Amino acid sequence: MSAPAEFKSPHDQSSATAIVVPHELTVILNPYGLSFSEFVGSRAMLEAEVIIPDGTNWPKGYDELCWQDGKFNYRLRRQRPEGAKGPRRYFAEFDWWCLQWQRIHTPTSVSPSIALKQKALADELYSLSAEGQEQWSRNYKRYLTTVNDEKFQAFKALVPGLIRPKRGRRSGHLAKRSDQS
Repeated sequence: MSAPAEFKSPHDQSSATAIVVPHELTVILNPYGLSFSEFVGSRAMLEAEVIIPDGTNWPKGYDELCWQDGKFNYRLRRQRPEGAKGPRRYFAEFDWWCLQWQRIHTPTSVSPSIALKQKALADELYSLSAEGQEQWSRNYKRYLTTVNDEKFQAFKALVPGLIRPKRGRRSGHLAKRSDQS
């Protein structure tokens, strides 16, 4: 993998304004719980995903291009690179794009929050049912089995960062203090 590309604004003469852009496409699934997702990257990165139709006239400046393919609504627009400073006009020709896509027959942006609440309610009702209580009991028995399995606990101790260090003072700390008095 090659190093990220750097962009320097032609309007700023200081070298501290270099922007590092990644060489890999960024995929953002359902940002903020909304009903769309995004690809963020250069034109070549987006074209490599074979989502942009052949012969597409790419937008100029900060114009948008929208289209459908039968399953999804698409919205293509130029985006200021993350960490970029300066007026928006500096990046009006910069090769950094955001392609949003959303299923055509999805509810509005309010509905995902309602769907999450419906799922949470259904999960809570299930946990209170006889079947949910039985599943909880089975899972708890499995948990106790792993806690009491000495070989498994010894294995976990070998994995760095898996077991948190105990909180509080070290036992040797108190012994040293009592010796000093």
